[in-house]
Amino acid sequence: MNMSRKIENVRFPSEMSHHRELSPVCGIRLEMIHFFADSVSNVTEVLSQIQTKLSPDAFFRHLSVQAKQQLFLWQIQQVIALPGRFSLNMSLNMMTQPAFIQALIAQGRPTRIIIEIQDPGNMLHLARDERQIVLAAIRTLYRAGFKVWLDDLYPHQVPIWQRTGMRFDAIKISSELFHQLRTAEPQLAALIARYREMGERVVIEGVETGQDYALSRNSGADAVQGFLLRAPLPIAHLLS
Repeated sequence: MNMSRKIENVRFPSEMSHHRELSPVCGIRLEMIHFFADSVSNVTEVLSQIQTKLSPDAFFRHLSVQAKQQLFLWQIQQVIALPGRFSLNMSLNMMTQPAFIQALIAQGRPTRIIIEIQDPGNMLHLARDERQIVLAAIRTLYRAGFKVWLDDLYPHQVPIWQRTGMRFDAIKISSELFHQLRTAEPQLAALIARYREMGERVVIEGVETGQDYALSRNSGADAVQGFLLRAPLPIAHLLS
């Protein structure tokens, strides 16, 4: 089943369209996260499609917390009938409201939904009490059965998360960071080893070529995501 084609351009139900901030959102698209060791472990990331002159980063950065929360819950409703596991992006400020966390838990199916904390660097800018609320939310999600990943973690952001004592199900290396290290395999391998101290698995974004795929695998990563995985290229070809 081509899930990306199946879900593409799904429209909001009428009650969602009443939220003015979300009117540019015209549907969702799906991207595969491929795990080397076991394709059964593959995850599909859920991303929004928008129709606006703003860049996606600018659009989502200016959304209110309430709009982000509403969009997150709606995305779950759209994909939960499809097979597999899905990862969705959640900002730290979304996690500071316990009522939203409870609404998420009430949706059910926690073993099929992965939370990607999309802005781990913002932990540096939260007040101490806000950090405690975020950590409490993560613990609550874990107890409910959700998996939690840190998305786009940079080396200078590692210490603040290490001090929490949290261990995450996965850490993602951003496309930007991966491309900086494309020609520095020892440094990439060292970064992956460092991230593994905090996460069970390490995922590399921005994989565009067979060479990227091989580099990621040889450097010790567990999974990859990127343009290469959107093309109809058999995984068997990459493994040969």
